[in-house]
Formats: sequence, C-alpha cells, structure tokens
Amino acid sequence: MRIFESLAAIPANQQSSTVAIGKFDGVHLGHRAILNRLLATARESGTEAVVFTFANNPLSYLRPDICPKPLMSREQRLATLAEAGVNTCVMVEFDAEFSQIPAEEFVQRVLIEQLHAGHVILGSDFRFGHRGLGDAELLRELGANLGFTVEVVDGVVDDERGRISSTRIREAILAGEVEAAARMLGGPVVVRGEVVHGDARGRDLGFPTANLGGRIEGLVPADGVYAGFVWLDGVSRPAAISIGNNPTFTPDEQSRVEAFILDFDADIYGSEIEVRFAHRLRSTERFASLEALIAQMHADVEKTRALTA
Repeated sequence: MRIFESLAAIPANQQSSTVAIGKFDGVHLGHRAILNRLLATARESGTEAVVFTFANNPLSYLRPDICPKPLMSREQRLATLAEAGVNTCVMVEFDAEFSQIPAEEFVQRVLIEQLHAGHVILGSDFRFGHRGLGDAELLRELGANLGFTVEVVDGVVDDERGRISSTRIREAILAGEVEAAARMLGGPVVVRGEVVHGDARGRDLGFPTANLGGRIEGLVPADGVYAGFVWLDGVSRPAAISIGNNPTFTPDEQSRVEAFILDFDADIYGSEIEVRFAHRLRSTERFASLEALIAQMHADVEKTRALTA
C-alpha cells in the first residue's frame, strides 16, 4: 500500500481513483462496510482504491480537552487498511493549516485535482472542511457540477449495542468488555509494545510474565485478568493477561500490561509482541495471603487454557 502523509506528497500523475473519506479509528465493522464498497467499486471502474483519513483525531487540535484516546495507533490503522486491500492511503495531520480549508476547496483541490476522484464514499455521519460544514449533501451538489458521484454507506448495527461506532467500542474496551468490543471491531482488541524487564515477581511465583513497556500501541482495556493470545514472530500463543498495579504487592503503582504465555519460557526481552484479548476472567483484587494469590493464578491459567484451546 502506498502511503502519503501530506497533501504535497500526492504525486502529480495520480491516476483516477475511488476515494473513501473518514476517520477510520479502529477500522471497525462500520468502516469495513465502507472499505468493501470502496474495493468493489474500484474493481468495477478500474480505478485506484484510495482512503483519505487523518493521522490524528481532529479533536486533538480543535478540542484537546475532550479528545478521546485512539483505538489504534497510526501504524496499526495503516496495517489494517493494507490487509483489507486498500491500494493507497492519504493520512494527513489535522493541524491549523488543514483546519482552515473550506469544504468546497477540499473537494476541488484534493479530491478532484489531486486524487482525480470519480466516486466518493463516506459514512452517513462524517463531516469535513472548515467548521465541519461539509457533508454528503454538499458532496452530491458539488459532484453534479464537478463530475463525480457520491455513495453514503449506512452504519452497521450490533444486535446488543446498536449502531457500531468508535465511541461505543472505546466504552466497551475501557469497561473491560473485550468480547463485545471484538464483535464490533470484527477482530480482537489488540495492544502492541516492547517486552521490558519488570520486578520479576511473577517469575518468583512460578508465572514469568512478558511486561509491556515504553510506548504501547492500541487502547488498553480496564484493569483485570483476561484470557487471550500473544503474537510473537508470526506465532500465536495462548496467554493469561493481567492489567493492573498488582494490588497485593504494589497497590500504589501505575497499571501495566503483563502476559503469562502458556507453556513458553524463552528470553524475549526487547522483542515486540502483540497482546490480543479474548475473554475477561475477573477484576483485579487484593489477596490476603501469597498462597491465595498463587491458587488464583493457577485457576486463571487453567481457565485460560480451556478458553483458548
């Protein structure tokens, strides 16, 4: 997949394209419905399938005080779009300069003159341009004069949560409801980071864990214990995953992500791993004794083994 990180980077000889525009935070099932239409239309018309999106949430510039945490990092989003089959992604920074571009200018200059769009696809709630004045209705009006067509893709509805949105998925993840989030995402909740040295307490207890440190990509679920998988070097391995500050020993420390990989004892410090959450087992709790903690850890591992078999 070709990636352009600014409007200036779009080549002058860009071929005719079908363009999907949106935030694509999480690339959830609603977004995938848009991508499916993008790819099908591009194949039928012999044009290039292009996604136009932002590297950051526009609210991070417009209203940083209320900007939510992203569901995915930029790198995770790009990888997911590439896996979906997108040919080209224009992922630009929403900044002071971009925020001032009127909707009509964005359509004329970017969609028509730079991307040579013949067909534009978007979700029903997406808005664009200065002050968010651009919408599907304006696109249709401009398309009638500029020679492109517009398609609005209806939202996808989850049987339990209603219309799927990044907001609903974020709420589910932050509540630890990883199964509901995965259902709306169309895949597991995933975080990614480097394995760093911890306090080795897990190893002392017989449960050595891979501790994520530094920059962690993806939205970390609520504190608790989960069953899931660790993806390392192209191999998926079952893991019991703990998120929290270890209230039995260090109740005042910051929460961290630790994964006990079942039947695995290699040295992976410095490696990048993905932690994929499948089921929530329980909340974190403080145990009255070391023996009670170890007994519960054994129970968590056995339940993980059963759920991930």
